[in-house]
Amino acid sequence: MGSPATLPVEDAACLFCPTAPWAEIGRGRDYEYDTVPDLFTLRRCTGCGLVFVAPRPGPAAMRVIYPSNYYAYREEEIERPLLKFFRDRIEGSKVRRYRRLVADDTAAVVDVGCGDGRLLDILRRLGPSGWRLAGIEVAEAAARRAAERGFEVRTGDLETLDLARWNGRFGLALVHQVIEHTRDPRDAVRRIACLLRPGGVLSVETPDTRGWDARIFRRGYWGGYHIPRHFYLFDASTLSRLLVEQGFEVVSVRSILSPAFWVYSVHNALADSPRLRRLARWFHAQSPLPMAVAAVIDVVQIATCRQSTNLQLLARKR
Repeated sequence: MGSPATLPVEDAACLFCPTAPWAEIGRGRDYEYDTVPDLFTLRRCTGCGLVFVAPRPGPAAMRVIYPSNYYAYREEEIERPLLKFFRDRIEGSKVRRYRRLVADDTAAVVDVGCGDGRLLDILRRLGPSGWRLAGIEVAEAAARRAAERGFEVRTGDLETLDLARWNGRFGLALVHQVIEHTRDPRDAVRRIACLLRPGGVLSVETPDTRGWDARIFRRGYWGGYHIPRHFYLFDASTLSRLLVEQGFEVVSVRSILSPAFWVYSVHNALADSPRLRRLARWFHAQSPLPMAVAAVIDVVQIATCRQSTNLQLLARKR
């Protein structure tokens, strides 16, 4: 169990319907990193369906809920070769889509929340040699690793960092598994839009609350909740609404594989059981067998329902 101290918290409301009623759909704690014992409540807006955490950790709690061993800070270091092989193939297929949409072999590309530079490295290997690659990362150690790999990196929080000198510079912005972490997704999208040139492409990937595992584990164990680090959880409708509001034209929305959410859902349920807790350590994103089984389930889900609990939205700045 983490620190017994109670985190500083703040209230939150739906982005689109701040005065609409909400329904409590579940509660949970930090099953993955065990940073604090606090329970957090998940609310669904009855007006638009957006899911949000309220109350949520306040700004002073961020260093607590993002420990030094947080996965995104050292992905290249901890990723197992077999899983890296398959993940690189999946990311490679996305790079081909970016190339068709951007159609500029000298474009500047920014990865918002670049971590240790893993995705930027894939873009360097598989994208046009003329792409100029940059990143934004809040964790100093991870940003330093990305910079050591030769990428231009700005260190700081997207929501407060002064990025004026980058405005209008980029033809492609990647915001993967980031928007759900922000306190004000509307302002975050507005700031990212400023970084893009007219016609620039934005790729957003984020958990989708409509898939099978989100329904099965909705009471608090779903891996996509990532309690207490995910503040807002979207579906295709609410995410599209957010981007259109900020001047984007939606190009495509599709479900993509999310085996880690299945695996962490099982992990979280086991971690919360006194009798089964010891089994939880076998279920994580670097466990080949659970990840393989979960990937097969997701392939079936996407093939039969065109749905998973991870979505990618591609949009173009008007």
